[in-house]
Amino acid sequence: MKINAKFRFQLLIQNGLFVGLLLGIATAVIFLAEESNIRWDLTHSQRNTLSPATVEILKKIDAPISITAFVTTDAEGDLRQPIVNFLTPYQLEKNNLQFTFVNPREDPFAAKKAGVTVNGELVVELDGRTEKLKTLNEQDLTNLLIRLMRTEQQVITALIGHGEGDFSRQGSKDLSDLGEKLSARGFQLDILNFASGQDLSPDESVLVIGAPTVTLLPGEVNRIKRYLQGGGNLLWMIDEETTAGLDAIANTLGIVLPGGVVIDPSARSQNGSIAFSLAQQYADHPVTELMTVNTVFPYARGIYESNNTGYSFTPLITVAPQGWIETHGLKNATYEEGEDIKGPITIAAAMERNIDDKRQRVVIVGSGKAFSNEFLASLGNSDLITNIVNWISGDDALISIAPKSRIDMSLNLPPLAISLIVSGFLFAGPIGLLSAGTLIWWLRRRA
Repeated sequence: MKINAKFRFQLLIQNGLFVGLLLGIATAVIFLAEESNIRWDLTHSQRNTLSPATVEILKKIDAPISITAFVTTDAEGDLRQPIVNFLTPYQLEKNNLQFTFVNPREDPFAAKKAGVTVNGELVVELDGRTEKLKTLNEQDLTNLLIRLMRTEQQVITALIGHGEGDFSRQGSKDLSDLGEKLSARGFQLDILNFASGQDLSPDESVLVIGAPTVTLLPGEVNRIKRYLQGGGNLLWMIDEETTAGLDAIANTLGIVLPGGVVIDPSARSQNGSIAFSLAQQYADHPVTELMTVNTVFPYARGIYESNNTGYSFTPLITVAPQGWIETHGLKNATYEEGEDIKGPITIAAAMERNIDDKRQRVVIVGSGKAFSNEFLASLGNSDLITNIVNWISGDDALISIAPKSRIDMSLNLPPLAISLIVSGFLFAGPIGLLSAGTLIWWLRRRA
């Protein structure tokens, strides 16, 4: 085939257009890669993407966040890249979050001033307040930021001495797991025992009454009444067995606590006991507006508003639309018209009022077991109680759903395995292919 000048010119134009188009596409890709913040996280369980809970917390922080990482530059064990990988998603969500590296060997004075003791330790600063972080974990950093967001010290005081759940004990009915969670969120924990001569002040952030089993003395009940009358905030968890002499507190708040256990037939769908009330829908209230996960309330009792005492009354959690309050024991429990109370039944309520120059808040939960060590980790119970305490203490902006721990899917191989894999790809594989090709060539040549 004879190629004339015209055809040669067309080929030249065609090839020129192709090369120009290829260069244009390459330039566009490079530009987008440099200028765009679009990222795709293809890891298992989105390990490199922040949870919605963390994103919400970052949105609530207006002030800049400064993070200083104290890291050496040793060839082995260099933590700089893991720290960059860990903090980059935070920086993408909050453009005024900045992080820098300091080598403690080159600047030991800075490390000593910051109180750094571990290679790779982070010092986080927000609004002049600082705290250190030793683990690259989303839950830990987000909780640290929540602690730094608190501008006032919030004290959670638990009443003890009457069989209540205790922040310091590890029993199944105690509250040590809850105490640990609240401490991680920046709350200070305290205890109150009337027998030791301690008294209550309305300035306490929150008083917790954790389902006492022993009847309080009249004088102790009067101290709690005075605390409420002075505007003190209260979290009252109460089991179905007894009110422990706190009926006067219920009267002060204007609520009724009927006896009996809530029976919730819907619990059978979760293979649970009908005496375990399952909350699937929540009220339109700051405490519950972010809740999307069910919560469980073992052996709950009902809570009803009786009279107007100046408090607003909001049913937070209503359960058992097809159930009832069983007043004749759980054995062969059946609804009896005129004796049992038919559902739906409120088992948690929020109350508040203005008193003097402050806003008083009270939450009553008809199950002391729901937030005990035994059941705190069940479904959404942990998030719910944290939101309740934040709301009672007045920290509405910190109400959130905690980020969940993610399964570590990293594959950590021993050095020998890594050496074998590298040798296989770099040497054994190519040599094998070359040998196979040579053998096939030799066999064909002989045929």
